[in-house]
Amino acid sequence: MAQPNIYYDTLSPDTVSGDLAPVISELNLEENCRQLAMEGWTVVENVADDDFNARFRKKILKLSKAGGANMLLAKDEIFAQAVLMPKLMAMAEFSVGRGFLLSQVAASVRPKGAGSIGLHADNNWLPAPFPVHNMLMTGCWACDEYTQENGSTLIIPGSQNLRRHPNALEIENLDVGIPIECPPGSVAIWDGNLWHSNYPRINDGERVVCHITYTRLMMRPVEDYSAHADDLINKHGKDMAQLMGHEDFLNGANGADYSKLVQTFNNAKR
Repeated sequence: MAQPNIYYDTLSPDTVSGDLAPVISELNLEENCRQLAMEGWTVVENVADDDFNARFRKKILKLSKAGGANMLLAKDEIFAQAVLMPKLMAMAEFSVGRGFLLSQVAASVRPKGAGSIGLHADNNWLPAPFPVHNMLMTGCWACDEYTQENGSTLIIPGSQNLRRHPNALEIENLDVGIPIECPPGSVAIWDGNLWHSNYPRINDGERVVCHITYTRLMMRPVEDYSAHADDLINKHGKDMAQLMGHEDFLNGANGADYSKLVQTFNNAKR
């Protein structure tokens, strides 16, 4: 079989590729893509149905200790179903490129009185200035009503355009922040440049969320699922293989797999 031609042109950060465009249209995500590209964040509603969201919340609470849990992809089947949701996969491809990886599946449970995590950009391990193309996309799955009083995410509008980390003075000045508010079952999405924190929860009950992070294919994941990858791929197929890095030439069993070289180079530009 002949190798495909290698791409030398790179799509701009706000461009939906020709291959992805029909998927974005079918899922009605055009406005989400525009907002994510222009404003650094968006909310995707109805990522899953109410039944899934209720089961998801229950499982997060069961597995969480001392305010949260991590390495969740390896702990229950429902997290694999979550990361493979079509709307999340489409938004991740738009934001961090074709061939993207899964970086982290973690949860946080914040009760009444829980404080702020502190203002930051998720590009914590990148030096400034941040790249023009986004490197990391975070999806914060809201299992409950996401409001300021319930402890929702606080964002600093326009901060994504600065392409740097906040300084000490900016970390203390949260008055310019606004809340991301959305109904249960929604996923608040932001790019790695956006400065964000959270509001302290003042209502009774708990804020239950799952943090799902996808990255460009050359980025090192936060969580190492290599010990679980074969089992996950056997259960969930090619999309999971991509998320585990098994569809690019950088992760061959015996080193670089050059049969996937052109595919990987092309993915990196789309």
